[in-house]
Amino acid sequence: MTTANKREQIRQSLSDYEYRHQFVEEEINVGIAFQIRSLRNRQNLKQSELANKMGVKQPLISSWENLNQSTYTIATLKGLAKAFDVGLLVRFVPFSKLADLTAELTPDDIAPPSFSEEQRCTSPFVPTSASDYNYIEVKQTPNANNPIVGAPDYLSSSMVSSYITKPKDTKKDEKEPAYVA
Repeated sequence: MTTANKREQIRQSLSDYEYRHQFVEEEINVGIAFQIRSLRNRQNLKQSELANKMGVKQPLISSWENLNQSTYTIATLKGLAKAFDVGLLVRFVPFSKLADLTAELTPDDIAPPSFSEEQRCTSPFVPTSASDYNYIEVKQTPNANNPIVGAPDYLSSSMVSSYITKPKDTKKDEKEPAYVA
């Protein structure tokens, strides 16, 4: 199913009031639980190691990763963001935006790189405008030897593209650091 088809299917389903609010709840409960597990796996952390970083007990981490038992406070989410060294964005949005974000979900949206991982993969060049970049596309075909870790099955079974920005003034003989989730 294409992104446009997924987006349209979600938007049509959202016309029902009860479905809309159930969708929001499921996006939060399932999405955050899946993200916690995916981020922990991306950073090669055991539940007990994450618990130690946060100053909590391991069973609490397990409950946060459980799709059926998860409840989160803003303080919990801030603590998780700090432990994983990633940003946290919590905001109210129109349902059309929620549909778009859901339909366009990528592996890096699910388990974003930590600040240090992102820094290792970022050029020291600081652009001043969009015209300062050339865009190159890196494609990865996931398979048994090269899976996309933590991605849902529908992402693991298709071609995944990541766009890496490369400053226009980069010398041709320099290799651009890149990561592909």
